[in-house]
Amino acid sequence: MFKWHRVTTVLGMSAMACFAQAENKVLLVGVDGLQYEKLQGVNTPNFDRLNITKAYTGGIKNYGSEQPTISGPGWATILTGVWMSKHGVDSNSAGLTNAEFPGLFKRIKDAKPDAYVASYAHWSPINTNFFADEVANIEEVASGIGDQQVVDRALDTITTTSAEFVFLHLDDIDHMGHSSCFGGAYDDAIEVVDRQLGSLLDQVEQLEQQTGDDWLVLVTTDHGRTPIVGCGHGNQTLEEKTIFIGSNEAMNAEFWQRIADVSNSDFEGIYGYPSQASIAPTVLTHLGIEIDKDWRLDGVPLKGALAPRKLMQDPSAVQDITWYSTENRNATIYRNGIQVDQVPALDQGWTDPDPLAAGIVDYVVETNGVPAAIRVNNFQIDAGLDKNSLKAYFFRNDAQYVRYDKLTDQSDSGYPKETNDSNWPGLNAYKDQITASFKKDAATSYFFLKNGQYINYDNVADKVRSGYPKDITSVTWPGLDSYKDQIEAALRWHNDKVYFFLSDGQYIRYDLDSDAVDSGYPKPINDDTWPGMRAYATDITAAVKWSDNLGYIFLSNQRYLRYDLAEDRVEEGYPRRIDDGTWPGLLKP
Repeated sequence: MFKWHRVTTVLGMSAMACFAQAENKVLLVGVDGLQYEKLQGVNTPNFDRLNITKAYTGGIKNYGSEQPTISGPGWATILTGVWMSKHGVDSNSAGLTNAEFPGLFKRIKDAKPDAYVASYAHWSPINTNFFADEVANIEEVASGIGDQQVVDRALDTITTTSAEFVFLHLDDIDHMGHSSCFGGAYDDAIEVVDRQLGSLLDQVEQLEQQTGDDWLVLVTTDHGRTPIVGCGHGNQTLEEKTIFIGSNEAMNAEFWQRIADVSNSDFEGIYGYPSQASIAPTVLTHLGIEIDKDWRLDGVPLKGALAPRKLMQDPSAVQDITWYSTENRNATIYRNGIQVDQVPALDQGWTDPDPLAAGIVDYVVETNGVPAAIRVNNFQIDAGLDKNSLKAYFFRNDAQYVRYDKLTDQSDSGYPKETNDSNWPGLNAYKDQITASFKKDAATSYFFLKNGQYINYDNVADKVRSGYPKDITSVTWPGLDSYKDQIEAALRWHNDKVYFFLSDGQYIRYDLDSDAVDSGYPKPINDDTWPGMRAYATDITAAVKWSDNLGYIFLSNQRYLRYDLAEDRVEEGYPRRIDDGTWPGLLKP
């Protein structure tokens, strides 16, 4: 697009004087529920004026950034530059975004207190719920008005004020999708929005010629739609995750270059395209607002210098992160705000040599002075207790536990909870030490601690029995005492045997009837002793008996094995990743 202020040498002095105060400005147009592919089959001459790229929403499935493909999380991500794990908007009825990760309205006003900012939304919750505290401090706000009113208000604002950032939300296309699905009515609604977009683009071009201001126009949508029919959205399908980002200006390689070899190739490689989270940092960059690494934005600017691109968690290891870069310069790495390393950007990946203990870990990788962030869920299962036929209890490395419903196959509502003396009387002082557990019988369970002690728990009275913890000795656990510091997991078998898995890749069989370790143990975990487990012998973190014929073995890097106790082998297709598809809620923050 022709920019008059870039060729001032052909203008007279009066024109140059008029342009002396020329500014960068942004018009962000959000079109709710517009399926990217439908733009290609409808007459859209004004969308065709834009550079458009495919992009994705919904975060990365089964990782910390995953979020529903619905409006609340989508618009919150567009306006904050972070995923739901940070902004906290998990539904269409959620309240305010997490103040730790503010939206563009606050970011811009913090950097430029005198900036004129406006937000016009057909769908009210953007202004009245998620960003209500922020829009209370901007110049123009309107909520719950129709699409044409939104456009008219925006046209008036950019023409008659000094507005630097104007956000528009148009909702008619999404309404049509829900009421009529894909079809003629949906296509007609797209054509209406195209004409509205044309009026905005025409006015922007006219203003640029009059004032010399550089208006960046970005157009996007919050989510795709259900496959084939297009009536709804909300799930993690390719169609529902697919969105678009359009720009009236030339953008950098993160915008136009799809990366085919990212570490996660799911959904036909959609993660090789830009993410929805990159819109906010692009707005900030165009407005000349430097992105602070401590903001921990998940997106990267689509204009200007390149940040580390496609920063994501390596599927093979919890604390391996990968990125894409072809630049011969250093990448500086921060963990929870502290610089921990500097490596060549061309390495395109990094393994944390000293990972923190349990919890949420925020990594930032910075090149060219431009940061990219990722939040990693570093929870793992330290012990599993099959307390009864309906419920299992999992103790995590963050001193919390989850009660899991076997029948519904999901974590119970309200979990995780802290392991304390209110819910596990007598365990509070040892919640950081639990490394294994098993139920002996209806009356008794045992907890094993990292310091070589154990706890006898009264299942009936629901409390630690008096006098515990005690040391694991040749008297209390004959034959186990030499290995008390190596216990990683305990699996109650379907007879009077308990198997203890050790940190060195060996295991011990303990006979509850004779109350002693069986002769000949420890033995190595291999495909003769534990078919299918040899490769994971030193990765075991927990085990739990699930039923008479089924057990689960939990591994490091958030993986698990399903073990057939009757067939005495790991079932086919394992290990699998612990996520909300396999163990809903188990690793929830």
